[in-house]
Amino acid sequence: MPHSLAPLAPGAVPFAGHALTLLRDPADWLRRCTEAGHPVQQFRIWNRPGVLVTAPELAHEVLVTDADTYDKTGRVYDNTRAILGDVFGVADGRRNAVLRRRIQPAFRRARIVEAVPAMSLEARRLSERWRSGTRIDVARATAPYVHRSAVRTMLPVVPAAEIDRLAAASSRLFSGLYLCALLPTTAMPLLARRLRPALDTLRRAQADALPKYREDPGCSGLLAALTKTTGEDSPGPAPEDEVGDYFVSLLLASGDNTHSAVAWLLHHLARDQELQQRLADEVVAVAPEGPATHAELARMPLLRNTIAETLRVRPPTWMVVRSAVRAAELGGHRLPAGTDVYVSPHLFHHDPAAFPDSGDFAPGRWPEGGPAARDHTYLPFGAGPRKCPGDHFGMTSVAVVTATLLATWRLLPAGPAPRTRFRTVQMPVRCRLAVLARRPGKPGR
Repeated sequence: MPHSLAPLAPGAVPFAGHALTLLRDPADWLRRCTEAGHPVQQFRIWNRPGVLVTAPELAHEVLVTDADTYDKTGRVYDNTRAILGDVFGVADGRRNAVLRRRIQPAFRRARIVEAVPAMSLEARRLSERWRSGTRIDVARATAPYVHRSAVRTMLPVVPAAEIDRLAAASSRLFSGLYLCALLPTTAMPLLARRLRPALDTLRRAQADALPKYREDPGCSGLLAALTKTTGEDSPGPAPEDEVGDYFVSLLLASGDNTHSAVAWLLHHLARDQELQQRLADEVVAVAPEGPATHAELARMPLLRNTIAETLRVRPPTWMVVRSAVRAAELGGHRLPAGTDVYVSPHLFHHDPAAFPDSGDFAPGRWPEGGPAARDHTYLPFGAGPRKCPGDHFGMTSVAVVTATLLATWRLLPAGPAPRTRFRTVQMPVRCRLAVLARRPGKPGR
């Protein structure tokens, strides 16, 4: 059977390809691609050839069963490496496997349990800044928690006065990386100069903290796991000149992805008062004295499933890309080496064939234990050897701040439904909520 040319995805324009469509309304574009019914569709960013995969079994092939054929190479990752270096998450497959083995101990259960008090401290700090009867922009209001808790859980030895500065640098760096996917390579030197101050700030903070980790074997924090030999399956302590790369990788992994999930979760709870009350009741019943411990969070199935549903409806990483490292066949189409292959978790999460009433926010669609393997259609953290190693860490951070806020505050909509800004992650824009104390006269625990 001859290999056919994949049909062109809707929305392409001369020269820019689909780049402008992705800037305008990616969700509508993905819906149209689904409706087109083609499992593989031609997709171009500027002059770079690529395909969009809309069939879950083909996405599984790209991400899992034939992952060696589809790696993080090509323009997007070349551009990102030009700014960050060859760090975990953007390194090619062979190097990434080594980096993953070294970074994995940072996300073991013991480290996550150890991080919960720092998350709770930042969640309480956020809660105590709110005042009953006021209105907040949910994305702006929750950003300090996300970036401060990321810094605090990784570098607890950093002075408290430095945390805000490092959190702001982390936010600036991450927000600019989306342009790596859309700008031509010739624009990378300008983008690198724009992001260099934030990157240098983070690397200096890590370098200043490193001697404390080397000197004190009892130091905690996620970064501490990289300075120690962690068992026979570990490559051993990270070389000193690489620890900064890991620090940046960990910050990026736990930054705006968590921020997106928290912001969308609070938005959905504000618009479903019955669900919000049930969640608040669950939190108080399980952790009446607060703040919730890691073990107590594990006994909150409704909270777990509400987070899972948030990640289904609004997966932070809404598009992932791989590149064919050699000529390949995908869905009956021949892909030359170098072809970019795009897989969208957002597309699969909104496919009514996989999720009936996919536009509804319905935590009850999940069993008590949460999502399981489901025909390869639930991909909030990716899949295969590149699956995000910090998935449980991120979900724990979302659970901590949600439980903390619901124990004190009732959330109400204070404006129209927000629009969505699609960048590296998808974020609600102009999402305004009113906050009311659940116990009058007691604005905090």
